[in-house]
Amino acid sequence: MNNTETRSLIEQAKAQLVTKPKATKVSKKVIDASDPAMINALLAELSSIQDQAKQLKAQEDEIKNIIRDVIGNAEELHVHGAKVASVSRWRETSLITDKVKELFPLTECPEIYKAQDKSRLNIH
Repeated sequence: MNNTETRSLIEQAKAQLVTKPKATKVSKKVIDASDPAMINALLAELSSIQDQAKQLKAQEDEIKNIIRDVIGNAEELHVHGAKVASVSRWRETSLITDKVKELFPLTECPEIYKAQDKSRLNIH
């Protein structure tokens, strides 16, 4: 669907769905679509957009990983003297349950705790 068709479909859906009756407990909060074709078209468009978003997210992650590799152990990446990216690093310690924390304090049993090195890429 192109942008105009998508916008038209969304506007049509909004116009039809402005007033809809609330479901009662007897109906178990189920409502039948008054225009199944329109709902199916909206769901298909939503699915398409979600698939595109997943693909874009995967591409974003690949690019960020390449930039992280370029930065390496440094903290900032400059292009022609201007900072374009930086990496924030921190360490987190996590536990499986609160009971483990209570029974085995970090100071007494450090071997059961998992420390992780983490980083975040900041684009400026």
